[in-house]
Amino acid sequence: MPSLLSHRPTVLLTAVLITAWAIAGLVMSRSQGYSDAFYGPDYIVPGVIPGGPAESAGFQAGDRVVTVENIPVEGLGMQSRWPRAMAPKVGRSHRFVVERDGELVTLNTTYTAIPRSVIMLRLGAALVGLAFLWSGVWALFRVGTVHAERLAAIGLAAGVAMTGMGPSLGRLNGVVGHIQFAAMILWAAFLLRFFLTFPTTKRPGASTITTRIIYGLWLLFLPVLVIELITHPTLYHTYGGPGYLLMLTYLMFALAAAMHTGVINPRWKLKQSGMGVILMGLLVGIVPALVGFFDWAFMREFDIPTSVYWPVLLSVIPLTMAIGVHAEARARADSY
Repeated sequence: MPSLLSHRPTVLLTAVLITAWAIAGLVMSRSQGYSDAFYGPDYIVPGVIPGGPAESAGFQAGDRVVTVENIPVEGLGMQSRWPRAMAPKVGRSHRFVVERDGELVTLNTTYTAIPRSVIMLRLGAALVGLAFLWSGVWALFRVGTVHAERLAAIGLAAGVAMTGMGPSLGRLNGVVGHIQFAAMILWAAFLLRFFLTFPTTKRPGASTITTRIIYGLWLLFLPVLVIELITHPTLYHTYGGPGYLLMLTYLMFALAAAMHTGVINPRWKLKQSGMGVILMGLLVGIVPALVGFFDWAFMREFDIPTSVYWPVLLSVIPLTMAIGVHAEARARADSY
């Protein structure tokens, strides 16, 4: 990876453009209609959310979507499962034709206002992404060490992963989505590399083989995303599961590396190296986010108050990483 320290103005400009793009998308999306993204790559409806727009329109599990506004779904190009390129506004309707039990059924779906929970989810994701992006920029300019450079790389990957939050690009939305997905996996790989080398390099982090495996797996996944783009709709998002599994694997190993540092070092050394504050950030960010996720996924009948806001606490992690990088640099300077 080229040195980001010698390209700090470019990094700053990139961060500004990414931020402006994400903000523009969030503002524009407020006027767009909302409906459930309810069918997959095979255009089959697996199920509908009770009380949601799809259920209200009459969709049922097992329906196969045939056309949207008389356009065959196979011809919608790289658009989302709901055709975002049609730019639906609140109150606008789209006519869907579905095949159900061998018969064609026409369903009219009216786009509703975006639920508050979805708005908060988007804002939370944007806040976390911007926290990583600007924490990296700050560290690159303020600290300027190799660890600051790695944090900046993490931030840039998180920024590129936010491109999907920007304004709709019509048929290019799917391309943006694949770029976003690739950036998310690379972001996790950069996190793993960071914790393998901060505050000191661990044995796996010093291994060239380990580094090649980390980035090699990501590079091997890129052709899969390209194949999905070329062969749509046959393979569109088919390999999303393995991609998320790869990202989760990176994140689990990154967390294990961070916990290993916390276990083998005394408290005074953790504080001096900056790792102590990072571990505190991981605790504050991850635990509430996990509780909030399980609340959303498995506790449908009982929602913990304010749990929808808890994932925002993940933004604490990059902030503490920036503080830790600064503390490590200062401790290193004092030792000379």
